[in-house]
Amino acid sequence: MRFVLIFDISGGELLVILMFALLFFGAKGIPDIARTAGRTMRQLRDATDDVQREIRKGAMEVKREVDAQKRVLSAEPPDGARPVVKPTAVPTPGETPTAPLPAEEPGTTQP
Repeated sequence: MRFVLIFDISGGELLVILMFALLFFGAKGIPDIARTAGRTMRQLRDATDDVQREIRKGAMEVKREVDAQKRVLSAEPPDGARPVVKPTAVPTPGETPTAPLPAEEPGTTQP
C-alpha cells in the first residue's frame, strides 16, 4: 500500500529526505530550524491578518460614508417646504429677466 503525501512523495522517499536532513543539520540543528520556520510562518500570518483587517476597516468606512450620503440625498423635504430655485442671471433695473425668478415667500416684500 502506497501513501501519497505532499507533492506526490511517498513515505519511503520522505524517510530518505528526513535522514539526509538529520545528517546535514544534526540532531541539535533541526529543532532550531523548525522553531525558526514556525516563527516565520506566524509572523507572515500575523502580517496578512493585519493587512486584511486594514482593508476591511477602510471598506467599512467608505460604506458608511456612502450610506450617509444616500440618506442625505434621499431625505424628503419637510411638509410645506418648496425647493429653492436659484436664478441663472440677476436682471439689472429696467431689463427684462431672461430666467425665471424664485417664487416669493409669503409675508416678504421686495425692496
